[in-house]
Amino acid sequence: MTEPIIEGDPWGLVKQDAKPTTASPREVNQFHSRSDVDSAKIAQHHTLGTKNTQASAGDHVHDGKSSKKIGAGLGIVITGSKGGNAALASLLSALAQVIEFTDSTT
Repeated sequence: MTEPIIEGDPWGLVKQDAKPTTASPREVNQFHSRSDVDSAKIAQHHTLGTKNTQASAGDHVHDGKSSKKIGAGLGIVITGSKGGNAALASLLSALAQVIEFTDSTT
């Protein structure tokens, strides 16, 4: 047992015990087991996935599995005859809603 810093101080040992300690890996895991994972966009932690409150992996490819497809949920409709340029014009118009590009078609 260590002696108090100030002789006769009845709280000296308590004060020494109050020094900050580093959490063990087990304690850190216990803290994280009660964390606010995916509870909101501003949650401290996020799992990977396609939901609104989840994060995307760095290698996501918008394939509808690892992340949402580009344009998902926007209700894009392609119209026009496939035999002429009407369908192409409709497709370009729909793509312009979700992808930034320059249309140089004539």
